[in-house]
Amino acid sequence: MSKQIIIVNFEEIYLKGQNQKFFADRLREQLKIKLADFKDYLHFSRRHGGSIFIELRKPLPQEERELVEEILRRTPGVTGFYTVWSVPSRREVILEKALDFARANYPGEGTSFRVTARRLKKSLPFTSRELAADIGALVVEHLGAPVNLTRPGWTLHVKVRPEQTFIYDRIEPGPGGLPVGSSGRGVAALSGGIDSPVAAAMMITRGMALDLVHFHSVPRTSPRSVEKVRELARVLSVYQPGVRLHLVPVLDIQQAIARNTDHRLRLVLLRRFMLLLAGRLAGQTDAQALVTGDALGQVASQTLENMEAISRVTSRLVLRPLVALDKKEIIRRARALGTYAVSIQPHDDACAMFTPDNPETRARLDYVEKQWARLDTDTLVEDALARMETEEYAFSLDNLKKLMAYVRTK
Repeated sequence: MSKQIIIVNFEEIYLKGQNQKFFADRLREQLKIKLADFKDYLHFSRRHGGSIFIELRKPLPQEERELVEEILRRTPGVTGFYTVWSVPSRREVILEKALDFARANYPGEGTSFRVTARRLKKSLPFTSRELAADIGALVVEHLGAPVNLTRPGWTLHVKVRPEQTFIYDRIEPGPGGLPVGSSGRGVAALSGGIDSPVAAAMMITRGMALDLVHFHSVPRTSPRSVEKVRELARVLSVYQPGVRLHLVPVLDIQQAIARNTDHRLRLVLLRRFMLLLAGRLAGQTDAQALVTGDALGQVASQTLENMEAISRVTSRLVLRPLVALDKKEIIRRARALGTYAVSIQPHDDACAMFTPDNPETRARLDYVEKQWARLDTDTLVEDALARMETEEYAFSLDNLKKLMAYVRTK
């Protein structure tokens, strides 16, 4: 008589008008990919307005339920989700099943509660207020729970639709945004630090499918720094299933800059090379934009003058989603994403080891261009790309479990 349904809401997609089907279908595809390990439990039914309905063929064990919920919590495009008991919209059935639901889910220990009922079909022979009062009376009678209509510790929701009634107690938030791949492609620079993984995740949540590129100085730096970036790519694969990571050696570029140019411009010139290399990757992957973790004024290379001098090396669109955020906010987001615990592990950084004692903070574009002309940029870029390694990280439950552990240890 009753069944369980996971209802996945997508508010922003619902506002897309005639394009809504494209975005909703893309989200549905993403969910099917990420929930493939649970196909014996889950059945995707038809879409209902601004929601995707996923019926449970059989009850999910507790561990599997937690994993399914975590997948939904980490899928761009999902605004929120909740598991409902679906029952026929007959008063006696609703009352019986609402009490059963309360018995199964009420936290106990004297927790206060309230019932919210919403009747969508006005012709039914009872009002929303009457239904809420009757269910509340049953919960008080059978469970001894105290009522609190203003600040309850637990809320029982009942939504009466014409064809079925939904009974549930909590709505879990999702990341919102748009499904991956619905907003084009980009190439994101990924260091081992706190900022760049957050920038990448922000663009993924806006629907951009990303390739990741990491610039390293092995063997001058430890190979462990590269392994750390691989772990960040595994975390990001939870948000974007199917992440490519390109590992580009830049030690020869650094040595050429050190030999031939003004030492105060080392970071500016190295960042120009990084954008140039990322732009070449964008051409190979049909990406329309480059993504960096720059935040205005955070470090020497991220002043307005230096960012302009660096950006002039490419004609591609450069997106800086963190540009107006302070470090405290970036760290807060990194903790929530699950990247923070990885990012704070000690590592060698290609930029940090290359920073001069007195770096230029307000580079003049004309002087930067003169120093740039001293370098054989074409040869250096071609050589770095020839030695590039590419790896791919698919979504997996192992990576999801690692992310969950990182969030718990944040």
